[in-house]
Amino acid sequence: MPYRVTRRAALAAMATPALVMPALVMATLVRPARLHAQDNFPNRPLRLVLPFGPGGVSDTLARIIAEQLRPLLGQTVAIDPRPGSNGVIATEHVAHAAKDGYTVGYMAYGSLVTGPALGQPLNYRVADFQLLTAIFRAAQVLAVARDVPARSLAELVALSKDRPVAYGTVGRGGPGHILMEMLAGETGGRFENAVYRTEATVVQDMLGGAIPGFMGSLMPALEQHRAGSIRILAISSPGRIAALPGVPSFAELGLPALTFQYCHGLAVPAGTPRSVVDRLHAAFAEAILAEPVRSRMTPDMTPDVTSPEAFTANIARETAALATVIKARGITAG
Repeated sequence: MPYRVTRRAALAAMATPALVMPALVMATLVRPARLHAQDNFPNRPLRLVLPFGPGGVSDTLARIIAEQLRPLLGQTVAIDPRPGSNGVIATEHVAHAAKDGYTVGYMAYGSLVTGPALGQPLNYRVADFQLLTAIFRAAQVLAVARDVPARSLAELVALSKDRPVAYGTVGRGGPGHILMEMLAGETGGRFENAVYRTEATVVQDMLGGAIPGFMGSLMPALEQHRAGSIRILAISSPGRIAALPGVPSFAELGLPALTFQYCHGLAVPAGTPRSVVDRLHAAFAEAILAEPVRSRMTPDMTPDVTSPEAFTANIARETAALATVIKARGITAG
């Protein structure tokens, strides 16, 4: 039976932006000397600053995007990994880089949305960046261990009302934690967040019977779900996805407020000349939509190329929506 959605949660729902192809805007430049310099952009290699270490999906995507950019820009794009502090180190570096387009930031959702929505003390503001475009959108999944006596979301909520159900995420204040707090608020369910260092560790503990639930990315859970070792009960995408044809979305179950897809994106320092922004936007948009990049995205990812203005508006809207939920549920980072 569908759950009733409260007005507060409906207002907090985060809509997923549609795929928008880039529209280039020609900037009016005043000084002829600067016009010449920007017409020659880029005339040396660029850096793509990555907030993650090597080996992950984002690192792989960044490197393939960089390969696609070389013929488009006529220059190499070097990957500059600066992991640490949940992406803050890399993000701060980009915020304080030269405003010339040669340093591009690969922006994680935590840096752009979650951290600001939580009111964390940061040495940057989103206004310090000129956003270029999103790269992809991806949903979160809610899964339970095989021995949990719940075959559906409704059964899990009913079970939790008798005894709180523990679930693992990779941090307090992250998307998984926020979505579970929203689920509790909408249904009256009781859930307890256990913080792990990695999502893969949560899934391993589910297999060993150490924790009954998980809210997080699809990929750590997908193969175990297919093997029947765990059960994915719902996904936060607007509808079902091809990789999980038998798993309903939260919206399908009467909880549209839990529709959520986090994004990764690209940005340069605010104040970068508009002609440079347009050049980078056009090149990155083409690279992201190229088959070598799309083919390496995981099944839960959807390419999401938008104009700089649309991306900026999306981030502002999502930050405000998350901040509303965070305040209402008393969520803190950790």
